[in-house]
Amino acid sequence: MIRIGVVGMGFMGQQHFSIYEGMDNVEVVAVCDKNPTKVAEAAPSVGGNIGEATELDLSAQARYVCLEDMLEKEELDCVDVCVPTYLHAEMTVAALEAGCHTISEKPMGRSLEDCDRMIAAAEAAGRMLFIAQCVRFWPEYELLADMISRGGLGRLASVKFTRQSPPATWAEDGWLLDPRLSGGAMLDLHIHDVDFILSVFGKPSAVLARASNLFSTGEKVDHIITSYLYDDFICVAEGGWAMPGAFPFEMGFQALGEQGLLDFSLANDPMLTFYPSDGEPYTPEVAAGTGYERELAYFVQCMENDQPPERVTPQSARESVQVIMAEQQSAETGEVVQLD
Repeated sequence: MIRIGVVGMGFMGQQHFSIYEGMDNVEVVAVCDKNPTKVAEAAPSVGGNIGEATELDLSAQARYVCLEDMLEKEELDCVDVCVPTYLHAEMTVAALEAGCHTISEKPMGRSLEDCDRMIAAAEAAGRMLFIAQCVRFWPEYELLADMISRGGLGRLASVKFTRQSPPATWAEDGWLLDPRLSGGAMLDLHIHDVDFILSVFGKPSAVLARASNLFSTGEKVDHIITSYLYDDFICVAEGGWAMPGAFPFEMGFQALGEQGLLDFSLANDPMLTFYPSDGEPYTPEVAAGTGYERELAYFVQCMENDQPPERVTPQSARESVQVIMAEQQSAETGEVVQLD
C-alpha cells in the first residue's frame, strides 16, 4: 500500500485526491493546504477548466495547514505537490529531502533554476520525481503518439494542436492570472502541447512564436501561436486563456499524413475520428480513463516496482519549460529562436 500525502487542495489537488480514493493500492493518509477551509472534514469543491468538481469528505485523513508539520508527523511514501507553480520547487525539494518520492504538478517550475533545484534534490535524496504532464497519458494523445511511432499515418505532412480556455479565474487569490506567479497561459496551459510535441518528435531546431495579451500586462503570455521547426513536416500549436467566459474549454489536434487524418476535438461528436486516405472515416478505440487517472496509476506502479518513471523524466519536463522560455523570447523579439 502506497501512503500518500497531498499538498495543495485546490482544483488539481482535489482531482488527484479523488483519483487516489478509487485506487486499491493507494491510501491518502494526509492532506495539506494553507487555507483551513480546503482541509476541513467536508471540503468545498473547487472547479477548473476540465474534470468534475465535487465536495470532498476528508474525515479519514490527517489534515494540515503546514507542509513541514505533515512531513514531520506522517509516515509517507509519496507527496503529491499540487500547489501554485511558483511554490513547486520549494515544496518538492522539502518533500524529497524528507525522504518521500514526489509528484509535482506541471509545469515543473516557474524557471529553469527551479527545475534544476528539483532535479538535484531528487538525485541527492535517491527518490523518484515525477512531473504530472497528463497529456502524454491522455488516451487520444497516446493513440496519436502510437500511430506516429509505428507509421500509421505514413509520411507526416502537418500536425496542429489547440488548447484554449476562458480566463483561469478559479485559482485562489487569482495567482494563475498573475504571470509573475504562474507564467501565464503560455507556461501553465500551452505547455501541455509543448510537452507532448517534444515527447513524440524530440526537440525542434528552433521556434517562431507570436503572442498577445488581452488582460495581462508586461510580457505577452495570454495567447500564443508557435511554429516548431522540424526538417520534414509542419508543427504548430495554439494556446491561451483569453477566450470569452462563455467559451467552453477546448483541446484538440489534427495530424495529417499520407495514410490519412487523425482529428480530435472536445467540440466534435464523436471527439475522435480517423479519415483514411482510402476508405470511410471511423472512430478508433482508445484506452479507458483520463490522462489524470492514467498518469497517477503509472507513477504508483513505478513506486510499487521501485522503477524510476521513464515516460516522463524530470529532465524531459525541464526541457518543456526551456522550450516555453524560447517561445517567450521569440514572441517578444519577433525572431526565430534556435534551440540547443
